[in-house]
Amino acid sequence: MTRTLAALLTVSTLVAMTGRPVTAAPQGKGATKDPRILAYDKGPAKINVSKYPTDIKAAYKVFDDRCGACHTVARAVNCDYVLDEEWQRYIRQMMDKGGSLISADEAKSIFAFVTYDSKIRKKDLYDKKRAAAGL
Repeated sequence: MTRTLAALLTVSTLVAMTGRPVTAAPQGKGATKDPRILAYDKGPAKINVSKYPTDIKAAYKVFDDRCGACHTVARAVNCDYVLDEEWQRYIRQMMDKGGSLISADEAKSIFAFVTYDSKIRKKDLYDKKRAAAGL
C-alpha cells in the first residue's frame, strides 16, 4: 500500500511539473533486446549543433527533451534513418504510442531537426539512400 501511494505521488508530481502524462518503459528506459538498436544506444548521445541555424538549434532542444523522455537520445542520434519519409514514419509511430509525450507542434520541430541533421551530419548515408531509392 505504501509503495502504491508513493508511486501515485511521484506520478502526480511529474504530471504537475510537466503538464503531461507519464509513461514508463518496460524494464528501464526504452528497453529493447534488438542488437541493432542496442548498438545505437551505445553511441554518442549529443550532437554539436553550434553551426546549425538558430531555428534548428531550438528544434534540437525539443528533439533532445522529447525523444530522451522515452528512450536514450543516442538511439535517435545514431540510427540509420535519414530520409524524410523514414523520419516521418518513425515520429508518427512515437506519437501514436499510448501516453505519448510528443505533441503535434513538437513533432514538427523534431522533424525539422532530424531531417536537417540527416542532410548535414549523415550526408553520405543520406546520399546513398536517395540514390538507391532513385531520388
